[in-house]
This record gives sequence, C-alpha cells and structure tokens, in this order.
Amino acid sequence: MEGKSNNNTDFKTSEKISALVSRNYVSAAVLHYFGIDFYNHSHKTLAQTCRERGIDATILIKHLEEAVRKKRNTSSFKTLNQHISHYPIELVIDYLKNAHRIFMRRSLPYMSKLVNDCNSKGFEEHYKMVIEDLKIAFPLFAEDFIHHIFEEESSLFDYITLLDNAFYGKIPMTKVFYPMKEHSISRFLRQHQQDDDEMEGIRELTNNYKIDKQTPLLIKVLYSELKDFETELKIHADIENRILLPKALKLELKLKQNIAEKSKFN
Repeated sequence: MEGKSNNNTDFKTSEKISALVSRNYVSAAVLHYFGIDFYNHSHKTLAQTCRERGIDATILIKHLEEAVRKKRNTSSFKTLNQHISHYPIELVIDYLKNAHRIFMRRSLPYMSKLVNDCNSKGFEEHYKMVIEDLKIAFPLFAEDFIHHIFEEESSLFDYITLLDNAFYGKIPMTKVFYPMKEHSISRFLRQHQQDDDEMEGIRELTNNYKIDKQTPLLIKVLYSELKDFETELKIHADIENRILLPKALKLELKLKQNIAEKSKFN
C-alpha cells in the first residue's frame, strides 16, 4: 500500500503538522487527544500550534515518539495468544473487557470524528463518493458494534464467569444448573465464528483501504485507522475463539460431569 507511514521518531517543533502526520499516520491520533485536529492546522508548525493551544511541545513530542514505538512493537497474533493463553479465565475476560472500553471510548469516537469532519471539497470524485457512503455506513457500524459488545458482556462473559465461580466453589453449583440448560458454549462459539467479519462492509467501501500518492492525507489517516482497528478486532476475536471459548468449553463440560456425578447420590 503506497503512502504507508514509516517509523521515523525524529519529531521537530519546526516541522509542519501536515508533514509530521504524513510521516507517521499514528501521529494524528496523538494530536487529536491533545485537542489538535491535524487537518485544521496542517500548514502550521508544531511549535506554532502548541503555542496557540497552550501545549508543552516537549510533552507532546514524548507522546508522539511513544505512539510510534508502540506501533512498531505491536505484538503479533501468535505472541499475544501465547502470552494470554496462560491467563486464568477471569483475567482473560478482564483483558477483553478492557479492550472493549478502549474500542468504545477512544477508537470509535476518533474514527467517527475523522469521518464526520472529512470535507471532501477538492477531492477526486471517487473519494467524494466514499466519504458520503462512510458518513452513512460508519455510524451504523459503530452502533451495531457497541450493541454487540454489550450483548457479549451481558450474556457470554457473564455466563462464563458464572461457570468459573461455580467450579471454584465461589457460588453453589446449583446456581449454574438452569443457566447451563439455557446457554451452551458450543452454540456461542458457532455464532461468534459466523459474526467475526464485522468490518466487511467498511472494507468493501474503501476497496480494502487502498491508497496511493494522490490520496488526500485525511483519507490516508482514516484508512490507516480503519485498517488498524480491523487488525485489533481480529486479535480480539482470535483470543475469544482460540483461548476464552475453549477454556470455557472445558469448564462447562467438567461442571456437567460434576453435576451428573452428584445426581447419582440423590
């Protein structure tokens, strides 16, 4: 993909905001969290923008450098899964819930702002059409995604937590008897695997986030964020499908066996 940002962490206060973001698209998110929309300050220098906004340029540069380093050192699916696979179920769920909070409080609002603020005036006709479609499609995607998160936490995560508490004697085993008749980890797993590709529509609209040298900078940043978000979702789904649900399936089976054994003596 042409135009992809590099990992140069040499930030200078004399550099223009547009040049800074062009080198590292992740810089746009850092600027956003400092209250700076890069597309409204593109021709100003970092020093000038910080003076106008009352921001300590040294602190901002440290955050920019840290963001680029984190981007460069992002864990692979395999490494992350090997690490988390050793977590007990309750910690896996805590990890996934924390990811949910980041998605809802940081990632989705930031991408929504990029879409909403994108003024396609002067863009090629293709990008004008993409932005118009995204202004309709992205809010619907975000709404469905947030609904999915709340539904997953209130059904799947709560059920697995109940199984875990019963297995380790934190609650009476009788508390899981009726929930196990109502729910099934195998069914959750089948449904989850069917719903994994949540960004298919966005990916099709953006032609797989394709950019070239003529692509406007705001589009480059937006596509980079969308692509990174899809990668995060794949990691998230991988942890659920390969770690959480298999652990929960074994737990559910053991509890059913324990209940069956105890019922023989009643």
